[in-house]
Amino acid sequence: MASFAARALRSLRDPWSLVVAGIGAGSAWAVGLPVGAAGLVGAGMLGVAAVVGGAVRKDDAPPPVQLRPGTVQYDMLQTLQGYRADLNRLTSGPQAPAVGVTAREAADAAAEAERVARSVSLAVDAVDDALVRARGVARQLPGSADVQATVQRIGERREQLLTKLHDAVGEVGELYARLLELSTTAGLVGVETDAGSRAADVNDSLDAIRVVFAELEADATRTRAML
Repeated sequence: MASFAARALRSLRDPWSLVVAGIGAGSAWAVGLPVGAAGLVGAGMLGVAAVVGGAVRKDDAPPPVQLRPGTVQYDMLQTLQGYRADLNRLTSGPQAPAVGVTAREAADAAAEAERVARSVSLAVDAVDDALVRARGVARQLPGSADVQATVQRIGERREQLLTKLHDAVGEVGELYARLLELSTTAGLVGVETDAGSRAADVNDSLDAIRVVFAELEADATRTRAML
C-alpha cells in the first residue's frame, strides 16, 4: 500500500498529468460549465492520473536479489529444496496417526529452513564479493599484514557460514530419513514397533532444526551488516 501511494504521489508531480488535468478543465469551461465545475473536472482527471500511475508504475520496485548459480551455497539450497519437496509429498499421502501431525510439522519446518537458507546463501554471496575485493587490495599491497589479516578473517567468516549451512541442511535430510522410517514401521500390521519412541526422536530433531536455523539466520544477518 505504501509503495502504491508513493507511485501515485510521483504521478501527481508528473508534468504530463498536470497538462492533461489542465486540458480537461479548460475544455469543460469552454463548453460552458461554471468555473467551479470546470475545476472539479480537472481535479477528477488529476485523481485518475494518480490512480493509474500508482497502479502501472510497478517497474519502480527493485527486482528481487537472485542467488548466484553454481556456488556451493546455491547447491546446498537446492538440496534443501529437494528435502522440502520430499516432505511435502510424504504429508500428502495416507499416514498413520503417529506420523501425520509430525510429518506436517516437519514440512512446515523445512519451508522455514529453506527461507533461512536462502538468506544465508545471499549472505555468503556478499562475503564472496567482499573476499574478491579484499584479495585485489592484497595483491596491490603484498607487504601489508593488516590487509592479509582482513582477507583471512573474511575467508574464515565464509567458511563458518558454509559449514553451519551444510550441517543444518544435513539435519533436515536426517529428519526426512527418520520420518520415512517412522512412516514405514508405523504402517506395518502385526509387527511390534517402537513408533512412539521414534516419533519422539523426530520431534526432538524438529526442535533442534528450528534452533539451528534461527541461529544461522542471526549469523547471516550479522555478517551482512558487517559488509
